[in-house]
Amino acid sequence: MNDFNRFNKVSGIYWLKKGLSDLKIKIKLKPQDGIISLPKFEDYSKGSNALNLENTTEEYTFKWQEKVFSCWEVQRYTDHHNCITETELNYHEQINDIDYKPGKIFTYIHEDYYLPLPLDCKKKKDGILKLDSYMEQLSLNDPIARVFGGETISTTHLFKSEENLDVDQEEWIAMHVVYDSSDYNEDKHLIFKQEVTLLSLYHNISQNYLIITPDVNNLELNPYCVETLSGVLLGYQYAVEVEFNDVESGEELVLLLKKLHKRWERKQKHLLNFYMPPLGKKQYYISLEILTATGFDMDNLYIEFDIKVPEELECKDILQGRTHISEAATVDNIEEWSFGHVIEFSLEMDSGTEATPLKFFMEAISTDWWGRHRTEGYCYLPLPLEPGCFTQELTCRRPEEINSVEAKSRRFFLGGCHLIKDLNVLVEPQTKDANFTYITTGSIKVRWNIISQTHIGNMGTTLVAPVSGGASTASALLRGAEAALHKYKQARARLAAATKQIGDVHGEGDG
Repeated sequence: MNDFNRFNKVSGIYWLKKGLSDLKIKIKLKPQDGIISLPKFEDYSKGSNALNLENTTEEYTFKWQEKVFSCWEVQRYTDHHNCITETELNYHEQINDIDYKPGKIFTYIHEDYYLPLPLDCKKKKDGILKLDSYMEQLSLNDPIARVFGGETISTTHLFKSEENLDVDQEEWIAMHVVYDSSDYNEDKHLIFKQEVTLLSLYHNISQNYLIITPDVNNLELNPYCVETLSGVLLGYQYAVEVEFNDVESGEELVLLLKKLHKRWERKQKHLLNFYMPPLGKKQYYISLEILTATGFDMDNLYIEFDIKVPEELECKDILQGRTHISEAATVDNIEEWSFGHVIEFSLEMDSGTEATPLKFFMEAISTDWWGRHRTEGYCYLPLPLEPGCFTQELTCRRPEEINSVEAKSRRFFLGGCHLIKDLNVLVEPQTKDANFTYITTGSIKVRWNIISQTHIGNMGTTLVAPVSGGASTASALLRGAEAALHKYKQARARLAAATKQIGDVHGEGDG
């Protein structure tokens, strides 16, 4: 199955009683960075001054094994010479029979063989871990030893060789919902093909259960991000919904699943306590990870880091430190040092200003048995506060004295000396007068994630409410505003009624 490596994209297993003839699959897609579409200049030129507050969420509905073509598929199957198999000829007839409009989100059905089936034994030469072997051996009523085979607790009993596997016992039908992010020219001809699998469904016919990858979710609470296999975000979020409308194929199970899902949503809303930043402030949440290092001469490396924050930003976290000492491991004939050191901190600034990039300095240092610490190289990364996930490999340089003989001797016997007193010399080395030279050494691979958060409210209205624990959620503020508005309407109605009653009494007395 697909490897969804981030955002908790887990799989769900649904047991069925009959087929999936009335299965409905819904994909809700929206832009990642904004929910509200701002008005264009043309809207004001037509005399409309109101903001367009409509939700830009797009909804796509598919049936089980429903074929929806992409733009490049329409171009391919329109030409009869590109159709060889029986399936391709059928697609050619379908497209030519109707005026078909390709979709941004399309489907691959079982006949397309888009991705390998789960536990597909025919296409693998190694041992296979079968889901049915788990189901047969897992019994909650048996002792633990009986679950693992009875004689010994060993995971080797859960694996079977290919010779003992009965391939004919596993029958699967697959369907995939895919996002088309390919590039086309003005004539809609394919320039660069790129697809992102949003949803995969696998139906096991023999055991009659459905595997959904990723599982159903909520677009507001835990949306999935549309990203390529290399981790590049495409600027969209989506949610998955599955409806079992077939009454004859397990109505009780469907109702139970829906109730459990609603209960799970209520529990998530209760646990999720989202705190908005103060009005007029912008907050950044940054997670830096020092991944690996390669190309250095000495072993037993560790990385010292220092993060410089501009004056317009406020930070209360610690921005200096070091990683653990790592020994080299050979990967594809290349020595590599693994760290996986995570640095997390938050920043705050005024929402009306723009911050300059952060300065991220790193120094690779090696140690030996004599206790000497040698500088293996420095690197500098300007870190702009741009939301998203990024990965970069930084080249390191080591300062050395101009006299190479003296520099090598000092480095061998004493471990060298600290020639850089101020790390800012790495930012603009040409502007600093230095009595040393630089030597290119190894490289350090880093990855960082940045989240930006701003509280945009009505600047003409101030809401004052008692806050529990020094903070308040957006839902609590909304409920408080609605309650205050309701009480205001009630008081105004009572005042109008009392004024009318007093006016009636005075009118009778004058007559």
